[in-house]
Amino acid sequence: MAMRFMKVEVNNGSSTYFWFDQWSPLGRLIDATNGSGMINMGTKLNDTLEKVLKYHRFRRHQQEIFNTIERDITTLRLRGLSQTEDVRLWKAGESNYRAEFSSKATWKLLRVEQAKVDWHKGIWFPYSTPRYSFMAWIAVQNRLPTGERLLAWNTAAQAACSLCPDPLETRNHLFYKCKFSEEVWKNLTLKLLALHYTNDWEEIIRVLTDRTLNSTRLFLLRYVFQATLASIWKERNGRRHGENLNNPATLINSVDKAMKKSHIQPAAHGSHEAHQGHGFMVLG
Repeated sequence: MAMRFMKVEVNNGSSTYFWFDQWSPLGRLIDATNGSGMINMGTKLNDTLEKVLKYHRFRRHQQEIFNTIERDITTLRLRGLSQTEDVRLWKAGESNYRAEFSSKATWKLLRVEQAKVDWHKGIWFPYSTPRYSFMAWIAVQNRLPTGERLLAWNTAAQAACSLCPDPLETRNHLFYKCKFSEEVWKNLTLKLLALHYTNDWEEIIRVLTDRTLNSTRLFLLRYVFQATLASIWKERNGRRHGENLNNPATLINSVDKAMKKSHIQPAAHGSHEAHQGHGFMVLG
């Protein structure tokens, strides 16, 4: 895959492989000729471009692609080789190349771009905790291996909720229709959400991007959503693997402590109220 994004700026030709490097407008000649060109061109598989330019004798061919290669060789001979080393160039856009590799540019070339989703600002926001955001991103796309998804992969899988007696654990149940997780969520967000309070997943995701909320409250809501989600998922996994059971109060205290440690946002805004009010605003 990497070879699709790399070509060579030929100078002395000594480090460029005639068949394997992309020095010709045709691309990699080993691919362009389907690996059958060595006999036609009279060159060896590992010949460098420098060697071919020095020793190759011009030929005429029945297949036009080999005549094109002959013309490329002639063009380089007429231009002449320099004393400097060849330069590897990485594709940085649809038609431009650079000497420096850019993972960002390469990623843009590899990925299929899609329209931004409405919920992205509620998941990726300034001063968030990356591991929380990543888990929330997976959850929003319904990619967490909940009982429902495990059942689709294996009909013998345990599909029941690990936190309550419900026979089917879905994402929307776990966050936050489940009696256990709802108690955690309600205690942490009842005052924060006030009239906006809900335990419905789709409605929560909508509120995360509600611009009618002030910036501090919106930050707290996004952060507590992600911290609570990570805490619930950790507790769920622990129970499935036989670890000690925690009660809702333990998770509530754990998330509240995490919130109080998230002091970067209040410091950035210089808000004494936000700094002092984490526990009061979040805990119901």
